[in-house]
Amino acid sequence: MDQRVNILVEAWRKTVEEGVNPKHLLYVFIGFSVIVLTILITSKVKDILHERNRKKLFIDSAKALGLTEKEAEILWEYAQEVEREPFLVLEYKAPFEKVIQKYIEDNPNFDEHLIRDIRRKLGFDEVPEGLPLISTKDIELFQTGNLIAGKGKIFPVALYDKDEKYTYWYLIDQKPPFPFKLGDKVRIRFLRTEDGMYTFEETVEDIFEEDGKYIVKIPHTFNLERIQRRKEVRVKVSKPVEVKYLTKDGKEHHIYTKLADISTQGAKFCIRKKEAKEENLNIGMDLVLSFELEGEKIVAEAILKNITEENDNECYGVQFQNIDKNARNTILKFIQKEQHRMLRKVHRKG
Repeated sequence: MDQRVNILVEAWRKTVEEGVNPKHLLYVFIGFSVIVLTILITSKVKDILHERNRKKLFIDSAKALGLTEKEAEILWEYAQEVEREPFLVLEYKAPFEKVIQKYIEDNPNFDEHLIRDIRRKLGFDEVPEGLPLISTKDIELFQTGNLIAGKGKIFPVALYDKDEKYTYWYLIDQKPPFPFKLGDKVRIRFLRTEDGMYTFEETVEDIFEEDGKYIVKIPHTFNLERIQRRKEVRVKVSKPVEVKYLTKDGKEHHIYTKLADISTQGAKFCIRKKEAKEENLNIGMDLVLSFELEGEKIVAEAILKNITEENDNECYGVQFQNIDKNARNTILKFIQKEQHRMLRKVHRKG
């Protein structure tokens, strides 16, 4: 290529030295045009070959995760449509859902079973506790909440069913008439215990009766308003912990159990209800927790803030007191790693 350019430059130099000759100018122009065209065609061919290789690699990667060639082709095609990186669609739920939504919009007779199968194979059929919901498709069945009508009237509801286009909310123990109708905007508000409070607004598509229950049909949306329940992120954990406290007669007592969750501000541990009766722990008690995270031994003073029952266990929420900076940074590092692991757990869980 450089040699051809040198020849043309030399031809142009001679043309200038010998005076302007139309024939020489025409030769130079044609020569430059051929070179430019060759460069463009070569570049385009390289791009096409590169894209073909990327697509083949993508299809192979998708198959390795259990997808069929048809399922992989759908993800590749619609990733291009919504300008998402195809490989990230296999890795992360958010771009995946955007791609699937575009597929649904463009294909009125879409195969719902196929979509659910893809979602299941990639592990996108649920959101780990503590991670935010991406769309209303992520709301778990039987999630309870409130439907808020236009004039502020509140109705208790539960998610009765859902498909790829709609949510179906059961109006708990409610009978018509209702202060909303088809086409009206309503809000749904619900609390996800380990996450936060969510609210979304959508249009009522239908109200119908099924087995004596009144159901409100509402389209899916990505527009979820979220108020985080805690200032600090809390993650599930199962790590041995020693809990030390002083009994009423001043004796040092130890409990050996496991942490259930942790944040930089506090933690939760649980013990069997039968054992809890013997421990006599009360809100406001001073405790000392000793446990290991990231290979570091952490000893943290804490105060008992709440006591809850969870199945056969009694669980104790504590707030750390005077925890040193190094211990806090170790906990934060652990939480960040756990969050990243949960985000990527997606298709690796099998």
